[in-house]
Amino acid sequence: MTEYLAEVDPRWAEHSGEEGHYGTPEWGPEDLERAAVFMAEIAPQARLVLEYLLRNPGRRIHCTELVDKALGGPNEADPARRVAGVLSGMSKGHGNSGRRLPFYWWAAPEGSVGATYAVRPSVAAVFSAAWLGE
Repeated sequence: MTEYLAEVDPRWAEHSGEEGHYGTPEWGPEDLERAAVFMAEIAPQARLVLEYLLRNPGRRIHCTELVDKALGGPNEADPARRVAGVLSGMSKGHGNSGRRLPFYWWAAPEGSVGATYAVRPSVAAVFSAAWLGE
């Protein structure tokens, strides 16, 4: 079942994010230039994952789908660890942005494996507009 979260869905506040997800502002319409710089500063594989999330605003996407659709398919690495490692490639862009990381993530429920990821619709709009302006 595909799960989409509306902009005001309370589940955004229930994310599992830690460092990088708190203490800095959310991305807003005034951040187009900042978003373009962020995209230019992140690692290539991190950009592939973010672009996939941006094309699916509000949709919670399992790490295995990100591996299959954004990263070219599985390899010997565990999908959950692979995606988490790839997303660490956003550290430079995030550190320079003054904003929270542009994605949210939720740990797998007990008895399940792998996290899910999503980008808020409003954040996707900012990055998409910046992306088109590149």
